[in-house]
Amino acid sequence: MLVNLTKGEVISERVEYADTFLKRALGLMFRRSYDGALVFPLKGRTLFHGFFCLFPILLLCVREGRVVCKKTLKPWSVVSVEGDYVIELDARREPRVEVGDEVGIV
Repeated sequence: MLVNLTKGEVISERVEYADTFLKRALGLMFRRSYDGALVFPLKGRTLFHGFFCLFPILLLCVREGRVVCKKTLKPWSVVSVEGDYVIELDARREPRVEVGDEVGIV
């Protein structure tokens, strides 16, 4: 479960980890919606792309447990992100998370 500790709210009941090459390569591509949170471990700066994504994705860049940037990845676009890990959510669900909020996976 992904929780916004600052606001005391559940962001997502389901959390998946992109812990294999295939999961990292596919991400949320080819899906029509997503009701969970997909967590990508990072080392430094990297690019995320929305190629073959069918809906906008909310990227939460997290460093030391705090959201340091929040970006919307539109289909067929590319964004640069940096943090300890990045969380992908369906942007259409509009989770209440702001830069500076503390998040945790329970």
